[in-house]
Amino acid sequence: MSTRPVREETGERAGEGHVPAPEGLISEVSPLVLLQVNCRSICNKILEFWNLIDTYNPDVVIGMESWLSGEINNAEVFRDDYIVFRRDRYSRGGGVFICVKNYIDCRELWVDDDFEIIAIEIRGMNPKSTWEIVGIYRAPNEDMRVIERLVARTGSTGNCTKRSIIGGVLNMPM
Repeated sequence: MSTRPVREETGERAGEGHVPAPEGLISEVSPLVLLQVNCRSICNKILEFWNLIDTYNPDVVIGMESWLSGEINNAEVFRDDYIVFRRDRYSRGGGVFICVKNYIDCRELWVDDDFEIIAIEIRGMNPKSTWEIVGIYRAPNEDMRVIERLVARTGSTGNCTKRSIIGGVLNMPM
């Protein structure tokens, strides 16, 4: 399981001194802490996954290669202190999820029907603190249409106040 903790806007180590904003809104003073994880099957690494969460205390977790399916309930894998958004693959492997702490104001924006891409929105205390978070997984043998779809779905929306973060695995050909 590979990870990349990120503290947006500060460069401090993720998890240090993090205090949630009131009423579930992200503030300019309280940076958004993200953790990106390539799970390669979260079901057989649940304890390792939650040890990472407890260590870095992220507000948002973007997970790739979850290997989850509709037969697996969120409660079997995720704790109730996070809201979970998933885009499972319909066959073995792949899949993406985004977990957001349950006190943060968030909603699903869209889930792609053809590719493993999901987008959510986190609303801040002012419009400049609103984030679009996108999780993506592109299989090594998949053509580049998934990248074209990502660009089309996250391209210019006319909303200059929304910031976007894209996390995932693109497996770009060399």
